[in-house]
Amino acid sequence: MQLSATRLIRMATAGLALSGLLLAGTAPAQASERPIDITGYSVSSITVADSNCHYVSVKASSKVKSDYEDAYAFIDVTRNGGLVDSLWFENRKVSDRALICPSWDGLGTYKVGPADVSATYSYWDSYFGYQDTDYVDYTDRTSKSFQVRGKTKSSLSAKRSGSKVTLTAKAQVYSPEKYRYGQYNAKQAKFQVKSGNSWKTLKTVSLKKGTAKLTLKQSKKKAYRLSIPTASWATSTNSKSVSK
Repeated sequence: MQLSATRLIRMATAGLALSGLLLAGTAPAQASERPIDITGYSVSSITVADSNCHYVSVKASSKVKSDYEDAYAFIDVTRNGGLVDSLWFENRKVSDRALICPSWDGLGTYKVGPADVSATYSYWDSYFGYQDTDYVDYTDRTSKSFQVRGKTKSSLSAKRSGSKVTLTAKAQVYSPEKYRYGQYNAKQAKFQVKSGNSWKTLKTVSLKKGTAKLTLKQSKKKAYRLSIPTASWATSTNSKSVSK
């Protein structure tokens, strides 16, 4: 984090003052290492079905020491280690929202934190005999992950040939960088059959080129569906049921 000219002057002045105190034989005030600690972030995952940028609200919780006066911080928002946005933290609050552009930065896991903190603390200056303030810079490593997922959609068709039923599943996920839905090679997708009031899994598969098939023996008419669980970059989806 770059230091302003004012801060450089303050640092130089503080250094001269400290030297003077040492020469005078008076111990300097004990600096507070971390007047404020960010203890956590509150941020919600989002689902996108377009290629626009989206604002994500972020809140921070913190605790302070008795000598705390004030603080500000720059909070990183990253994906895969790359900086996506920087949030301003002041008066123990995040004052703006993270701007997320999945068409540029992609779908998946994002992270809030760490934060570069500059905190002011108070202390009693025994040499001059009055209450004074100083500041300290440090990095707060608290972080919180959230997901940016593409909206998914799925379908299931069924064909019967005698006592055999062939199920064909298809799935798509919105790709912001392509500005459209594309094939979704979902993992742990489940072909399911209706059993009473619940759904029973027939087989768990991974889709290839956005599709998968299952052939089974079943002489009776049954209701079937495809169920795909949530992924780090795609939402869950259940197809409409088909009867065959």
